[in-house]
Amino acid sequence: MELIDAMRTAGSTREFRNEAVPDEIIYRVLDNARFAPNGGNRQGWRVIVVRDPVMRKSVRDLYLRSWVENFQPLFAHLPGNGTRPADRYAEHLHELPLQLIVLVERAALKTTVSAIDDSAIVPGASIYPFVQSVVLALRAEGLGTVLTAGLTPVAAEAKQLLNVPDEYVIVAHMGVGRPARPFPTRLKRKPVEEFASIDRFGGPVLKDAEGLRA
Repeated sequence: MELIDAMRTAGSTREFRNEAVPDEIIYRVLDNARFAPNGGNRQGWRVIVVRDPVMRKSVRDLYLRSWVENFQPLFAHLPGNGTRPADRYAEHLHELPLQLIVLVERAALKTTVSAIDDSAIVPGASIYPFVQSVVLALRAEGLGTVLTAGLTPVAAEAKQLLNVPDEYVIVAHMGVGRPARPFPTRLKRKPVEEFASIDRFGGPVLKDAEGLRA
């Protein structure tokens, strides 16, 4: 699959077919994703591939509780709360053939620059390129996923369940499987003109001079 096609069609998948995903495919996904850029080339990522049905359900229970307590309230004012695809995904997560839990070693995020280390955002630059590479590699294999932080509010319990050492942090949870429906051919995203400017914030809009917009 062409890289640009993967980038343009790797949307969030929350409904899946009941179909196994062989280990060799997941190995290939991670083998390709490991070339992602990361700070100091410290490669502090670790990945737990959750396959065992009992463990899948245990993780689902934590994820679902976190979803109901922390995320559903964000949409309480909107119609359909509790019945959206994201709600069904949380409820049926254990039915997926596998879940990927990405960790990062705390030390791999540390620098000698306090402005970076004290930021709530910048240290993620060392781990999320790897996570996105996993997403794209899954898409290239015809697999769907959705990247979430659903385990973060229950991280202490999740780490205990998964036997994660204290020096590691859970940074992503991804359910993985074959999509129930075909991948989208066009995702809904803002055009470049709405978020890119030249030389300064609010400067001249970067325009499509070659008719690339689609």
